[in-house]
Formats: sequence, structure tokens, C-alpha cells
Amino acid sequence: MNKLEDFENYENSELLDEFINCVDNGVPRFFDSMEMEMIIEELMQTFDIHHLNIAIEQAIKQFPHESQFRIYRVKKYVLEFQLENAEKELEEIEHTFPPSADIYIEKVFLSNMTNKKTEHTIKWLNKALVLEPNDPDIHFLMGHEYVRKNDILTAVKHVSLALQTDPVFADNLFTYTYLFEELNKPKEAIEFFSIITEEFPLLGAGWFGLGFTLSWNNKFEEAIDAYNFALTCEDDLAAAHFNMANAYFELKNYDKALQHYFEAYNMDNEDFYALTSIADCYAVQNWFEESLEYYHKALELNPIHNEAVLGIVNALSELGRIGEARAFVLHAFEKNQQNIELLFTVSTFFEAEEDAKFFHKLAELTLNQLESCDHFFFFVTQFCIYNKLYDVGYYVLEDFLYSKYVDNELRSKMFYYIAALYFLNENVVQGCTYLHDALLVDYDWHKYFMELSPLLETHPEILKLIEIYG
Repeated sequence: MNKLEDFENYENSELLDEFINCVDNGVPRFFDSMEMEMIIEELMQTFDIHHLNIAIEQAIKQFPHESQFRIYRVKKYVLEFQLENAEKELEEIEHTFPPSADIYIEKVFLSNMTNKKTEHTIKWLNKALVLEPNDPDIHFLMGHEYVRKNDILTAVKHVSLALQTDPVFADNLFTYTYLFEELNKPKEAIEFFSIITEEFPLLGAGWFGLGFTLSWNNKFEEAIDAYNFALTCEDDLAAAHFNMANAYFELKNYDKALQHYFEAYNMDNEDFYALTSIADCYAVQNWFEESLEYYHKALELNPIHNEAVLGIVNALSELGRIGEARAFVLHAFEKNQQNIELLFTVSTFFEAEEDAKFFHKLAELTLNQLESCDHFFFFVTQFCIYNKLYDVGYYVLEDFLYSKYVDNELRSKMFYYIAALYFLNENVVQGCTYLHDALLVDYDWHKYFMELSPLLETHPEILKLIEIYG
């Protein structure tokens, strides 16, 4: 960040503080249109919805003929996931104001967010280009839409125009790697980034994207070459060192992997992923004492980093220090709320006869730190269904069914959860018993029960019981 950017950020922060102070203290103050735009942009970045709503409505009232403030209302609805309101507002804007590029761009964003994939997106962007032919935002979005249509050459053409108009768009090239992943187009990703690097050979972000897609295609040697080119263009790309280290790790060249993980960490000493990866490198070579040092360093930066917790448990187990591993896990769960996946995974490291009691203790520690026990038992059910751990699931739920963590309303849902797990484990008798109790207590909730797994929707015994109690 240069001094001019620092100064602009300072000015915007001062303006925002003044606006919030005026709102909170009821002090009248006129802000012009440009100031209101800056205030709204800052509030959107900080997700201050309360003051954002006030700013947008104030701007719409003061400047009723400026469509950008109505578009900000659309963006605010999107931030709040009120997508239907966003769509209605956008339709009204389109009928109230003259055509503008921003309106068409927002229509494309909203179409993609609501998964209403339509042939109109490129038509809208072409309309936007007629109004703003040199706008790099539009060309960048065009690239996305042509990737979706599998027209890679046209996508590259538009991205190239965006990069030529404003080189800062290089920072957003990573969005294309996510898009190719979402669409599962690995070969097209290589084609796209290969052309970008040919057209912009000094663009580090292009080489980084190529390295990423080559790794995705298991072409690790070529990926390493691409990351080296990225670092030649921009020698401060910590992510390039990290991803290059990952490629070396896949090639089992652990010395080189360690070298680049350390490079990444030296560039960003808050990078707990780099520390965990350093520890992994040591662990895979059975250097468990060294791995413990770096897993613990990672946890100092992020106390709920699952990979570090699991790494420590694994290292201690390999060293035969099971008691120490158990004590460490208990301390981790006492100190911080851990997630359910970790809860199940760590229990597998210990002796079978002690698992049940130990798991119960960890589950209690987790429940004590949760505001909603309902979410916990729902996620336990989902986790066990997804991983086909049906017997583990109903054991855990039955263990807590009449505990202090479960009130009558939650218990009625848990009858359904347990019933689902028994049916999926082909224990129809127990499944019917619990479903019978569930339907008696809260018949209407059976529609959510059916959504737990497609296999429940057609099970004849389930359908029969639902009909009887209906």
C-alpha cells in the first residue's frame, strides 16, 4: 500500500467516524453524494448493517434521482441474504431509471447468486458494454460467463482487455481458479492460464493461477516451474512458496517442501497453515518431536485449528504417549469450542474400550460451550449419516436423550434423529419404536425427518407409520 492509498483510507475512516457520530448523537449534517458513496462503501466493508441501512436510506431520500444509491440497497439485501427483496428492488430500479452499466452488472451478480443460470447474462453484459465500452469490471465478468459456456478463447479475450485497461485486476485472477473448480474443468483451466501467461509473461498472478491448475491436474513438476516464474515476477508471493511446497510434498521431496514452507512462513509469521505443513513434513518422516514443536506453534496462532490438534494427537500416539494425548485433547476441548468432525476424529486415536466414555466427556465439553444444543445434535446426526456411522450416531444421541442438555422440544426432534439412524442402519424395529414416539409428540416435524436422507423418503415402514398417525 502506498502513501496515497494510506491517506485515502485515513480520509475515508475519518468521514465514516463523523457520519456514525452524527447518526448516534442525532446531529444534523449534510454529506454530498460523493461522501455518501464513500461512507456506504466503508460500511459495506465492515458489515455494519445498522448504519449501512441508515446511510442508504438517507442517500436515497437526499438524492432520489441517482440510481447508484438504489443499487446499494440491492447490495445490502444481498449482504443480508434477502435475495427476493434484492430481485424486486432491481426490477423497480430498471423500470424507474435510465439504463446503466451498474444495473446490468448487478443483474448478472444476482442471477449467479440465486443460481438462476440464464442465457440473458451475456446479453446484459453486452448492454453494459455499449454504455461503458472500456469498463474492466464488465470485461472481467464477461470472462466468467464465457468460461461457464466453455468458450475459453472468448473468456481470455475479455480478461485480457480488463488487464490491459486496469492491471489491478490481476489481483482478482484467483477467482477464475475457483470458477474452474466449481465447474470441474481442469483441462480448460490449464488452457486459460497458459494463454494468459503467454499474453502477460510478466504477470505473477497469471503464473500463480497456472501453477494452481497444474497442481490440480497432478502435474506437480510443471506446477513448480510455474510457481518459480510467478516468484520471478513478484518475489513476495508467500502463497506461491506455500503452493510450491505442497507440490514438493506430493512428490515426497520433503527437504524442498520444508524450504518453501519456511519461506512462506518467514513472509507471513501469522500463517498457521505454513506451520502445520512444516509439522506435517516432519511427521511424515517420523520426526515426531520436531513436528510437535510446529503443531504447537500453529495452535498458538489459531487454538481451534483442527489439523494441528489432530497432528499433535497423532504424534503423541506414535510416540506411545497415549495418556498425554488424551490429556491434551481434553484440555483443547475445555479451552476452546471444537467442531464435531474433530470430536469424532480424535476419539479414533484411543483404545476401543475407552472410546465411549472419552467421547461422552468430549461431547459434554462441547455442549457446555454451545448456545444451541439443538445444532449440536442435528450436526451429529448429519455427520453420522454422511459418514455412515449410524451406530455411533444413535449411541451418542441415546446417551444424551434424557440429559440436562435436552429439553422436551429438542427431545422430540432427537426421537426423529435416532429413528433415522436406526432405519438407515437397517434396524427397522428400533427405527419404528423411535418414529412412533416422535410422531406422537410432534407429527408435523416428520417432513424435516424425511429430508435427512433420500433413503427415508421411500421406506415403506416409515410411510406406513406417517399415514397411520396422520
